[in-house]
Amino acid sequence: MGVFDFLRRKPQRKSGLQTYLDSNLQKEARTPVYDMAPAMGSTGPMRLEPIYDLHYLDQLAEQYSHLQSVITKIASQTVAKGYRLEPTNESPSEDQKALLERVLSDPTNGDSDMTGEEFCKAIVRQVEVFDDAWVSIVYNYVKDESGNTLGKQVSQLWVEDSKHMRFNTDRFGKFQTEDYFCPVCRCARNGTVCSECGTQLELVAYTYEDPEGDIPFARDEIIHFNKYSSTARLYGQSPIVGLMKKIETALAIESYQNKMFRLERPPKGFLDIPNLDETALNRLGEYIAEETRRNPNFVPIISSGEGGSSARFVPVMPNSGESGMLPYLDKINQDINSAYGVMPLAVGDVSGVGGLNAEGEQLSMMDRTIDETQRMIQEGLFEPLLKLLKITDYEVIFNDIDERNEQQYLANMRSKADIIAAFQAVGITLDLSEEGELLFPSNTENTPMSQEPVEPSEQADLLQP
Repeated sequence: MGVFDFLRRKPQRKSGLQTYLDSNLQKEARTPVYDMAPAMGSTGPMRLEPIYDLHYLDQLAEQYSHLQSVITKIASQTVAKGYRLEPTNESPSEDQKALLERVLSDPTNGDSDMTGEEFCKAIVRQVEVFDDAWVSIVYNYVKDESGNTLGKQVSQLWVEDSKHMRFNTDRFGKFQTEDYFCPVCRCARNGTVCSECGTQLELVAYTYEDPEGDIPFARDEIIHFNKYSSTARLYGQSPIVGLMKKIETALAIESYQNKMFRLERPPKGFLDIPNLDETALNRLGEYIAEETRRNPNFVPIISSGEGGSSARFVPVMPNSGESGMLPYLDKINQDINSAYGVMPLAVGDVSGVGGLNAEGEQLSMMDRTIDETQRMIQEGLFEPLLKLLKITDYEVIFNDIDERNEQQYLANMRSKADIIAAFQAVGITLDLSEEGELLFPSNTENTPMSQEPVEPSEQADLLQP
């Protein structure tokens, strides 16, 4: 729907009874969203804070490589096959299609290099890390000669950082009804109309906390949704919350390994030989340092200065017990895969491939995870966006992933080959379409597949010579 179509459309009037009910019915939550701790620690009036440190969640997701790989894999596979516009009626509007294609292909309307695919990837990352997706909407306002606002049209879409977005609600999840702002000037105002530009004021529903000053948003300027917290009333709950301690342990293990190999890796051990001249150690030290730089397994020879007749080897490299941390890292990675529904084969883990590892089943499980993510974007983003764009003739649907199970595909083709051979034995020729479907001859389309039962007496007559 274009701007002029929007302005020409007839306004929908409410009945007096409906207006009375909307203004007088009280529909408030009876139970608090969180306990009093987050509400008391809010940074602004009627502003509820999340109960988790979102900055720390982002830090864990950025620093641990396996977690980053899992999230990147989910984001890339979600948009790998793209999406399509499906008409919802027999005569869809071409203007609606053009508007929707423009918004999806260039969400920022030329103000950045972000494409529609990158836009969806950014949303998926926000959801997988924080379980919160915040999409802000920029409108173009249409005014008459007197400066009165006639309408507005969606111009741009932006993915906001979940670490800084906040709900302006009380502890029961009810949006505040006292603070207003101008959606054009983005400044707090009093009254009903902005004194600077004459735009109708809006209630502050969301706030972006910025060091240079908070940025308010109205209800229709933000699309917010979750993925993992099906019962979330405000903020979501990221899977990283349950994996936090394990990821911290994995990062500590990687830090230990990094320091051991980066900061002058120690030699394999020392050979202690008694009665060696101590004055030679100064010259020997330079020799040892040079040799260990060239060969980490070089075994230096030093003296303890004690009497004795036998040499002694002193190991200093980590023992097998310290190396046991590597299997524990694999266990942590498996827990991350399970929390996000990602199979090892999908993130490049080919250990144990073959035998009873069911690679086809792993691909099927990965497909279910991607399907869930795509459905979340369709219901959480595309459907509200279509309502804001006033688009009724189209819907946005992701294309099928089509990660084909080769073993199942070959088994189906083998069964169809047996069916074709069985029909050829009785003189009927079948064929396969490009999609692998059986094609029956046109002259047998109306032939019944089963015959009516014959009476026993008739069977006896047929057998008589």
